[in-house]
Amino acid sequence: MSNQTPRDELIAKFTHDTDTQSKLERVVVISIDESSAKYILEWALSNFLQPQRDLVVLVNTRRLDAAVGPYVNPSGFVEELDSSKREASVALLKENARFLREKELACQAIALIGDPKEEIIRKVKEIRADVLLMGSRNLGTVKRAFLGSVSDYCVHHCPCAVVIARPSEDELAKGSRRRSIFSTS
Repeated sequence: MSNQTPRDELIAKFTHDTDTQSKLERVVVISIDESSAKYILEWALSNFLQPQRDLVVLVNTRRLDAAVGPYVNPSGFVEELDSSKREASVALLKENARFLREKELACQAIALIGDPKEEIIRKVKEIRADVLLMGSRNLGTVKRAFLGSVSDYCVHHCPCAVVIARPSEDELAKGSRRRSIFSTS
C-alpha cells in the first residue's frame, strides 16, 4: 500500500507480521475531518469494522488556498497558512490512528492535499478499497446546491461501496443547525 503521490503524506504506517497481513480481507477507507472524526469512528467501531479482518486507512484532505490576486505575492502567507493546516491534519490523523490501534485495528493514515471530492476518490481507486466510510456534514438543500456535497459526489463516483454515517441527534443539537427553513429553533 505504498501508492503515494506528492500530494499524499503517509502519517501513520501499518506495520505488520505475515500472519496478521494474511488475515486482513477488507480495506476500509474512512474520510475524517475535525467535525466528523469522533462520530464516524464511533459509528464504524459499533456497526461496521471487524478488527480481525479489516485494514483501516484514515484520510484527511486539506485544500490549498488560491492566490489572493495577480499583483499580490501571497507565497509567504499561503505557505504559513498551509503549514498550520498541515499540522492540524497530521495531529487529527495521528490521534485517530492511535485511537483505532488501541482498539486493536490495523490502521494507517494518509494526509491528502487538494479538492476533497477528487482526492478521496483518487485514493480509494489507488489502494483499491472495498468500502469508503464518511460522515455527513448535514448541509441543507440550499447549502448543498451551492457548496456541493463531498459525500454526494463520492456516492456517484466511487468504484466501491460508500457508507455515510450521520451524527447522532445529540451531535446535531450541539451545532444547533435548523432542520428546515421553516423551523423555529
